[in-house]
Amino acid sequence: MTDDELIAECKVGLNISLASTAHNRTLKQKLLAVKGYMVGAGVSEESMLSDLAVGAIVLGVTDLWNIKSGETEFSPVFHTLLTQLAKSKGAVGG
Repeated sequence: MTDDELIAECKVGLNISLASTAHNRTLKQKLLAVKGYMVGAGVSEESMLSDLAVGAIVLGVTDLWNIKSGETEFSPVFHTLLTQLAKSKGAVGG
């Protein structure tokens, strides 16, 4: 899935109109941060293409979208999905 397609999925998760481009740059920054975090945690390139990874990415972007100044925290469910993806030997779904 391309970054543009992932941004669209993030918009759905955040209830942002798909037609709106007002938040695309901010969403892309958060998207790249989440993907980088996942790769750094050991998620393989193959696993990053899975349906589970898409869900984790959307969840991670949503977590970062909702942070307050001075706080940076991913939700426990994001970490659960991340652990499953990091331990998988290949694509999970999709």
